[in-house]
Amino acid sequence: MNKEQFKTSWEQLEGHLKKHWGKFTEDDLRQIEGDQDKFNSVVEKRYGETKDEVRKWSDLWYARWIGSYTDYYAEWKPAVGSRF
Repeated sequence: MNKEQFKTSWEQLEGHLKKHWGKFTEDDLRQIEGDQDKFNSVVEKRYGETKDEVRKWSDLWYARWIGSYTDYYAEWKPAVGSRF
């Protein structure tokens, strides 16, 4: 997912972030406000995930959201029990 896609899908993504990444605060979400770089930084800070891992999660979420999950999942298969 590129930065424009991230910004465009922010309202839908925000709800999933609260469920998936429970340590996000309302202040974090206001600061991110659709900025992919800020999102990556907050996840790194709160969870210790690398930017590559965060990008994989957001790409997978976006692929599910737009309906191309099958193609993306075939390329990158998360481990069972993975946060992703």
